[in-house]
Amino acid sequence: MTDWRDALKLDGEGPVYDQIRLAILGQIRSGSWEPGFRLPSEAELCDHFGTARMTVSRALRTLTEDGLVVRKRRAGSFVAQPETPTALLKIVDMASAIPARGQQYGYRCLDSQTVPASDEVARQMRLLPGARVQHIRCLHTADGDVIEFEERWINLALLPDAGQADFSGEGPGGWLLRKTPWTEAEHTVSAVNADKALADCLAINAGAACLVLERRTFQGSDVVTLARLTHPGDRHVMSERFSSGGLRRD
Repeated sequence: MTDWRDALKLDGEGPVYDQIRLAILGQIRSGSWEPGFRLPSEAELCDHFGTARMTVSRALRTLTEDGLVVRKRRAGSFVAQPETPTALLKIVDMASAIPARGQQYGYRCLDSQTVPASDEVARQMRLLPGARVQHIRCLHTADGDVIEFEERWINLALLPDAGQADFSGEGPGGWLLRKTPWTEAEHTVSAVNADKALADCLAINAGAACLVLERRTFQGSDVVTLARLTHPGDRHVMSERFSSGGLRRD
């Protein structure tokens, strides 16, 4: 790993605390500092940047408020782990979720390419049309049956490592959970009838009902990734049990 002193540089624009924040944020977004990584101490950062402790503390406090850094008394500051949502549409890694149900997991990457974002993808990812994104298409299976067709776009301005990542053996969802924390997720659920291309991909009949979950994941106001997850209607069930005291999983 590159020495952090070489990696953290100020750009000379704006308040010093914000330049420090952006320098640290760049390491988190690029994946160089993965979830759980221990940041340099406040004293080390003060010495490196030649600034007051209050300035460094303000930069770290802002990153903490954004959910990207966790500060632990006496232990230091760490890149935040992705939260485990308690909502019905939680973010799961199929490679772990399917074996947990007692089924054999399978994965196949159909393709992974760096492409210019279409107008629609750019709009949803808050990018300029034509901005570079990594586009991945892959299949997830349980006991040999396709249960999810995943189509995903990753913002290369935030995660440039995705352009060189090998998704042939690991799905992009698991890779993202390891590489970068997120602060918010947005889900949209819809139903479609499979056209021939989608039906062939899912090994179902054309016209069959499918459940589509579209997800955007954010770091602050920036969209990290857009995913479109399509499931055969008869192979995917979402259920949750609620009580007056909150949510409970069965």
